[in-house]
Amino acid sequence: MKDGMVQDDAVYRCIGPHCGRLMPRRVNFCPWCGTAQAAQPVTPPVPPMLAKPPVEAARVAPPPVPLPVPVQAAAAPPPTLAPSPPPPVPPQPPQSQQPGRGIPPPPGVGRGAPNASPAPPPQRAPVKLRWWIMGLAALWLIWMTVRPEGTRIERRMDRAVALAVECTAREAQDELIALRGTRATPEQLRQVQQSLNKAAADCTRAEQRARAWRDTGAAVQKLRRAHTYDKALARLAVFTKRWGDDDETRKLELEIRDERDHPLADPGRGE
Repeated sequence: MKDGMVQDDAVYRCIGPHCGRLMPRRVNFCPWCGTAQAAQPVTPPVPPMLAKPPVEAARVAPPPVPLPVPVQAAAAPPPTLAPSPPPPVPPQPPQSQQPGRGIPPPPGVGRGAPNASPAPPPQRAPVKLRWWIMGLAALWLIWMTVRPEGTRIERRMDRAVALAVECTAREAQDELIALRGTRATPEQLRQVQQSLNKAAADCTRAEQRARAWRDTGAAVQKLRRAHTYDKALARLAVFTKRWGDDDETRKLELEIRDERDHPLADPGRGE
């Protein structure tokens, strides 16, 4: 009984240096770290090293062995350069395995699969010179057919002035009114108005001269029939002084002077 109590009071520890925990009884392996609890073999103690090793007896060095004289070898041929290896061939991408007949290809394979690199767009051929010439000719025809607004305004201005010079005042005034409804500038309208005023004054003077010439011509013919040539020349001079001379007045003056200077040549003298 006493031995049993002594055995119960025994304490067991793990022999592992990193563990050393208590155990209630003897076991083969530590339940904490798993180290075997069998008795380890005792290693003999290592003898201490002396501070200085014992001095050995001096050994006599053997005589040196004479080295053989190297014989000069014949001149070796220069080393040949090894041929450079061919450049590595880039690995070809594995070809996709063609699906069996009747089996649809997987997505991303076949005609619908996007190409890795899109094909470059086709290059256009340069435009030939004849096409440029034909295009310029077509543009010129279009411009001639549909001219800008400025050209049409200038044409209407010229037409209004031409009508005024022809003494058709009503038509010229209608053209001026039509010009005011276009994009004509105030300066252009002022120029047309001045031209119309000048043409109207010229037409009025021409009309008055024509009326005066009819009266003068009738009076001169009456004086010629009366053989009063000096009075006829005086009446004609009054007209030319007021309205100016022209081919018709000069011709009439020569006829009067010829009748006065050569009375026998006048066929109406014997009446």
